[in-house]
Amino acid sequence: MNTILFYLLEVILTLSISMLVFRYLRPFLNRILVDMCGTEERAQFWTVFSSIVLVGLPLLFALNYQPEAVKAEELFFEITHRISGNMLGFLLALLVIGCIVSFFALVAPRRKETE
Repeated sequence: MNTILFYLLEVILTLSISMLVFRYLRPFLNRILVDMCGTEERAQFWTVFSSIVLVGLPLLFALNYQPEAVKAEELFFEITHRISGNMLGFLLALLVIGCIVSFFALVAPRRKETE
C-alpha cells in the first residue's frame, strides 16, 4: 500500500473530525463569549482564536505522522491509533479553552439586570 495515501487519509480525517466538532460547538461558545466579552467583535476574536487552536493542534499532531507499517492491516491500526492521539490533542485543547472560559466566567464582572 502507498504510505503517502495513508498519511493524507490520516490528515484529512483528523482535520474533518476537528472541524465538524468545532462547528457543532461554535454557536454555544460564541454565546458564552458574547456574554463574557460584552461585545460581538471581542467574542468573534476569541471564537476565531479558539477555532485555530481546536483545529490547528490536532492538525499539527497529524502532520507529525510518518507511517512505518508495511501491511494494510498494520497501517489501518496505526492510523486509528494516530487519529485517537490527534483527537486527544483536540480534547486537551478544548479542556484548556474550557478552563480559561470558566475562569473568566467566574471573575468577569456581570451587568446587573434591572427589574
